[in-house]
Amino acid sequence: MRTLEYWLTTEPPEWAPPGTPSDRDCASAGLFDTPILIIEDESMIAWMIEDLLTDAGFTTIAVVASGAQALEQVRAQAPGLILSDINLGAGEDGIATVRSIREKSIVPAIFVSGYADDGMRERIHSEIGAVTVLRKPVDRTALIAAVMRSLGN
Repeated sequence: MRTLEYWLTTEPPEWAPPGTPSDRDCASAGLFDTPILIIEDESMIAWMIEDLLTDAGFTTIAVVASGAQALEQVRAQAPGLILSDINLGAGEDGIATVRSIREKSIVPAIFVSGYADDGMRERIHSEIGAVTVLRKPVDRTALIAAVMRSLGN
């Protein structure tokens, strides 16, 4: 019930992370229309993340399963935020894919992965810079808070 209660009110509930904007703040800033690109090869996880974002009010979400598909999607619509897994199976991993995308346009990125050890974090920092890394299974509140921070709120 907390999830519905949060999104049906105009102010963040007491349990919301500090700095969580109200729905009114987000709507007025046009944040819900920000194109979000999810790069995730596990369809169940991709659907879960997409559902969390949709439930939060985001309306423009593209989901792809590989680095190659992500690059095609970016050509079709430039994302305002990237949510990427690190291990994408065959082909480029999420770090290389985000690096390739960011060579053309600086886009905020969040990594959501079960492989977020210290070595992986160091690689992300050296190749991408400072970004948020969330561990799977991702928590709804942490995900939405990270998205809002990455979008500048």
